[in-house]
Amino acid sequence: MRSVVFPAFRVAAMVLALGGTPAVAQETITLKVAHPLPETHYSWELGIKKMLDSITEATDGRVQFEVYPANQLGRDAYGLLRSGIADMAMIVPLYAPDKFPLTGVTEFSSFYDTTCEAAEKYWELARPGGALDAAEYGAQGLRVVFAMTTAPQRYMTSSKPVASLGDAGGLKIYAAGSALPRALRAVGSIPISITASELYDSVSRGTVDGALFPYSSTNAYKLGGKLRHEVGGVKFGVSSWFVGMSESRFAALPEDVQQAITAAGLPVQQSFCAWTDEDDENIRQSLIASGELTVSELPEAEVRLWREQLLKAAQEWAAEMDAAGKNGTELLEAMAQAGAGE
Repeated sequence: MRSVVFPAFRVAAMVLALGGTPAVAQETITLKVAHPLPETHYSWELGIKKMLDSITEATDGRVQFEVYPANQLGRDAYGLLRSGIADMAMIVPLYAPDKFPLTGVTEFSSFYDTTCEAAEKYWELARPGGALDAAEYGAQGLRVVFAMTTAPQRYMTSSKPVASLGDAGGLKIYAAGSALPRALRAVGSIPISITASELYDSVSRGTVDGALFPYSSTNAYKLGGKLRHEVGGVKFGVSSWFVGMSESRFAALPEDVQQAITAAGLPVQQSFCAWTDEDDENIRQSLIASGELTVSELPEAEVRLWREQLLKAAQEWAAEMDAAGKNGTELLEAMAQAGAGE
């Protein structure tokens, strides 16, 4: 039998006559992702990667990602997004306090006790339409698609147990960011600004008396057995970070892809923060069981004294932001109220 070849326009006409439409292959969208973490870091594996995988799954594989870890595209994540070199990037605001001063509101511990409480409040403020989005992120053309924090940090010392607020006076304590050093000064300690990678040697030499640190990071920096004493009953603040896109890049994506990205962050945040809380406490209990950590459990009246000083530090921060025209008090109130209605 002789085959018959129909011109393309006749094929299209026949398909339409049968009530169908020609099949059109959907184009794959590849987004470049930049972050500063090693590929084995838990924040990548349990946080960012899981979010990206869920976006790929939700779009039936149409959205793929080129990932550049360990600052391979450069250290200025904000600049990478603004220039279009990266489509999505992890940003740690405490490393860019000039660009993200108001994110310091999330670092005060007066409004949460767990990672999940802190992350929930941060997301409520940072998501599109939130108070931080309006005051800081959106104003710089950024959209937050995933928000996370470390575990709340503990006041730990290497040799001297701290059993009262007076004991903290004059101790040289490591703290990252801008809010945590302020909190240290509020309890009478001297904040020390070094990198976390320098902390092991500084504690070993005695040039630093201790640190504000989450237990979930002690193994990575080999600090188990070095920070031997904890102030029990008091938690200091967290360090916050987010994954963002430029608003213009997000707006250029198809609507279904926008929806997939918007929906991906919160479920991963919830699973990741629960893991972080559990991991942090497991490491703490392991250090106690091995004799490498002792905890000075403060009486309730003493705990109140510490917490009053930490709240004063947050209020002083807010007043300074107000003086600079940045509505710090309004944001502090938003942080306090976030999650209250849920």
